[in-house]
Amino acid sequence: MSEQQPRKNKQNIIRFPSSGKERRRLLREHKDPRLRITAAARTICGWLLVIGTFLFLLTNYSLFSPSSLRSLVQYTIAGLHRTDDAITTITYQNGTFSDGALFHSGLAYADSDSLFLARPGGTTDLQYALGYSDPVVETNGDYVLAYDRGGMQAALVNAAGPTAELTLSSPIITGSIGKGGRFVLVTDEQGYRTAVSVYDAHGKEIFKFQSSDYYIVSAGLSPDGKTLAALAFQQNGVSLDSHVQFYDVSNGKLHADAALPNALGIELCYTDNNTAAVLCDDGLYLVNRRGTAEQVLTSASGDLIAFAKQDNALALATRSYAGNARADLYTVRGGTLSGPYALPEEPTALSVSSAGTAVLSASGAAVYDSTFAPRWRNSDAVGARRLLLTGDGTLFALYTKNARIFTARSTNSEDLSHAT
Repeated sequence: MSEQQPRKNKQNIIRFPSSGKERRRLLREHKDPRLRITAAARTICGWLLVIGTFLFLLTNYSLFSPSSLRSLVQYTIAGLHRTDDAITTITYQNGTFSDGALFHSGLAYADSDSLFLARPGGTTDLQYALGYSDPVVETNGDYVLAYDRGGMQAALVNAAGPTAELTLSSPIITGSIGKGGRFVLVTDEQGYRTAVSVYDAHGKEIFKFQSSDYYIVSAGLSPDGKTLAALAFQQNGVSLDSHVQFYDVSNGKLHADAALPNALGIELCYTDNNTAAVLCDDGLYLVNRRGTAEQVLTSASGDLIAFAKQDNALALATRSYAGNARADLYTVRGGTLSGPYALPEEPTALSVSSAGTAVLSASGAAVYDSTFAPRWRNSDAVGARRLLLTGDGTLFALYTKNARIFTARSTNSEDLSHAT
C-alpha cells in the first residue's frame, strides 16, 4: 500500500497583496510596531530623496541645460579624436575672427556673424548669433561682453547663453566689463557730445551720465564695481584738455574730476580700487579717485608703440633712444609703475596678466615675469595678430584663421631663465 501524500495546508499560505498601495496600508496597520516604524521610515526617506533631487536640480540647473549637455557630447567626441596638435589649437569656426579675449580655460572670439566660446581640442561651448559690423569682445570672470563698435547692439553672455541683449538708440564708441557681469557702454549720444552707461548682468541700466561738454573716450569700473572712472577730453581754445571723472555707481554722484591739461586721453585702466592708469599722447598718468593726478612717464607724441590692459594691469612699450634697445617696456600694477625694461626688438603686440608680460616681435613671442625677468620664448608665434597671456603663464597667440597655445614646455620653446 503506497504512502499517502500529505495534504497542503492552505491555511499556512499568506497571500501578499499585489497592489503596492495595499501592501503599504498593511505595513502601516500591522500589529508589530517594528514593521510600522520601518514603513514610516521608508516613506520619509523616499520623500527626502525626492526633495533632495529637486533642490539639486534647482541649484545646478545649468549642468543640465541644452548647452551643457551639448558641450559634454562635444568633449567626448573631441577626446576620441584629439591629437597633439588639436589640444594646442583653436580653429575659428568660420575661418576668421575680429576680436577675442580669454574665457575660462579657452577663448571667447567673434566674427561678424557670431560669438564663440571655444576650448582647445575642437570643442565649442557656445555659438551666439551677432550680425555685428565691427564686433568687440571683453571678458571678466564668467561673463563675456560683445558689442558692435559704431553700431547700436550689445550682448552679455555666459557659458549657458545670453543674459542681456541690448539695442540702443545711439552708436557705441567703446565698452568694458567689470565684476559680476556689470558692464559699461560709451555712446555717441543724440543731443549730447557723448554718454556713458552702466548696466547690470541682466541688461538693466543702473547709471547714466550724458555729457554736453566732454567727449568720453574710455570708461571702466573699479575692481569692486562701486566706482566708474571716465576718461574724456574737451577743446580749450587751441589745445585739448583731458579729464578723469570718478562717479559713485550707486547714487550717480561725482566723486572727483582730475584735469590733465594739454593732454589727449587714449586709454584708462583701473589698477586697484583707488587708482586708474591713464594713457595719454604725452605719457602716462596715475590718477586716484580723490582727484589727484601724477604724470609718472613722459613721452613724445608718436613714441607709443603698443599697449595692452588685462587683469587690472597695463603694459606699454615706447621707442627707446638709449644704447642698442629698440623699445622700452613698462607695466602698471597695483598703482605702481615699473620699468623701463629694454627690448632688443620693436614689439608688434603686448599682453599682460598677473603672471607677467608677453611681447610679440618679428622673431616670435617672449614671456617675462612681473619683475621683467625673461622666462621663455617661442619663434613659432611669428605672424600672430594678438597675444593673450593667462594668469598661469600660458600664451594664446591669435592668428587670422586659428589660435595656438604655447607654454614654456611647448615644442621650440627656449628657456630664458638662465639669462636672469
